[in-house]
Amino acid sequence: MDSPQSKRLKPNKVPTGKDILNPDWPDATWDIGVLFVHDNDVFNVLESTWRQYKCMLPIRSVFGCYNVQWSGGRNSCNSLPWNYTGWTPERLIKGYNDRGIGCTFTFANTLLEKEHLTDPSSNYLLDLLAKQEYEGNAVTVACDILSDYIRGKYPNLKQKASIVKITTEMPQRRTFEYYESLLGKYDATYLHPDDNLNLGLLEKIAQSGKIDRYEPLMNERCTINCSIRKDHYDEISRCVIDGWHGMFNFTNVDLIHNPDHPNSICERRTRPETRSCTLSKAEFKEIYDLGFRTFKLQGRDTNWEAMLYNFSVWVLEPDFIAERFFVG
Repeated sequence: MDSPQSKRLKPNKVPTGKDILNPDWPDATWDIGVLFVHDNDVFNVLESTWRQYKCMLPIRSVFGCYNVQWSGGRNSCNSLPWNYTGWTPERLIKGYNDRGIGCTFTFANTLLEKEHLTDPSSNYLLDLLAKQEYEGNAVTVACDILSDYIRGKYPNLKQKASIVKITTEMPQRRTFEYYESLLGKYDATYLHPDDNLNLGLLEKIAQSGKIDRYEPLMNERCTINCSIRKDHYDEISRCVIDGWHGMFNFTNVDLIHNPDHPNSICERRTRPETRSCTLSKAEFKEIYDLGFRTFKLQGRDTNWEAMLYNFSVWVLEPDFIAERFFVG
């Protein structure tokens, strides 16, 4: 049975256009982790939302990567330049770009050396992305050596400083000055999830005149101040490098989920009393009210139902559309 509040909030007429978006943050735009994993589902949602509600969902970009030597941060679900849907990378990039959505490749390996810069699979994907010449396309980078290589090859391709990079360089006590130094080299930077609750830092960023170059992550499942986050990122990077055998020839060396491996210990299990980095809606509203407008939703290592649920919770009007959207 509907609550009195939900009955009061539900409109007599199905809303359309921007009225289907969450009214508490109507101008928020989103960077979502679905690329190369949930593409068919995303295209279906985009088309059905336009057909039913005449609304272009405010997805600014999608991010992800195949298992290539430069990838990192999360284990990728795909190791070949196509997936079960039959999409090729070229078609996917163009499909998103034609809909006004940028593609961001997560080249977030922390252990790259000069020898890895010639990886044919990674360069193949980089060339495809850059040659689209779509302003919203970008790469997320964790190593300066890779950043310099990409900048030399494609100086106009946007680069974002990865959370992986930030964790590796500054696991604790990141300052406003540190983030400013990142913007001296990168076009934009993600905010470390632990810093979403640091209002002093967020206020400095809001007053810097560069707030549009920062992107907070809203639904990070890891615990706050996790002591082994860096170890996990490095282990995923090592697994990716060790699993490489040539052009899109990859063996998934997944030691991080081996219970006998020291880096497999997750603080969500060992410290269950510690909250995750996922923000409450009140915490998110506080960040939004400071002036942040682009936000990251992770999901490239989750199933589509979990990704859709998170998208519904954060993006859509909660009392009528989100329920219909998720069930439908």
